[in-house]
Amino acid sequence: MITRISEIIHEWMGWCPNGHTIRAKNSGYAGIGFRTANPSAKSPGPSGAAGSGMSWKGKYEHTQRGTLIIGTVSTAILLILATWYMSGPEWITIIILGVMVFVLTIMSTLTVSLMGGILRIRFGPVGLVGKNWPVAEIVSVMAVTNPWYYGYGLRWTPDGRLYNVSGRGAVEILMFSGEKFRIGSDEPDILVKAILSAMEQKHAPS
Repeated sequence: MITRISEIIHEWMGWCPNGHTIRAKNSGYAGIGFRTANPSAKSPGPSGAAGSGMSWKGKYEHTQRGTLIIGTVSTAILLILATWYMSGPEWITIIILGVMVFVLTIMSTLTVSLMGGILRIRFGPVGLVGKNWPVAEIVSVMAVTNPWYYGYGLRWTPDGRLYNVSGRGAVEILMFSGEKFRIGSDEPDILVKAILSAMEQKHAPS
């Protein structure tokens, strides 16, 4: 029974392979003292790109799994179910189970997409929590590494709000409004290149 529940949870969350990587050197970029990844660096193309090595054309989509969050919360759920199997459910464990399922639904994945001049993020497969920003209002973007203590989830940090479900890699973005925030990513250099490509299209003369 417990094994079957584990399989159901795994199938429900899905799997997003991240077999592609990119190596890019940082270079200067006009925009309030930030540096960005070199736009000329080649890569096999981001998740959701129309084929390896093809132009982004202002489009990008990638889902990162919160592996640690999924593992920790799923383990807690299995332990609760095992307790129920041996001694029956209690109201406190029912509440805890509800909280665990809610966390798993909200924070299991982070999807970043770029389409139609809008940068969007969505937490979880259901997408109850999300946010979007117009690319035309972005001043600068760069790949960064978060300190370990920045943690996961929606967090306020000295570098602005952080949206993250796994790892320390992120992309830091500065808006014309002065807002600065970070989006966690397991392919920050590719995301930087995609945003820069969309920015160039938005600012190109029509």
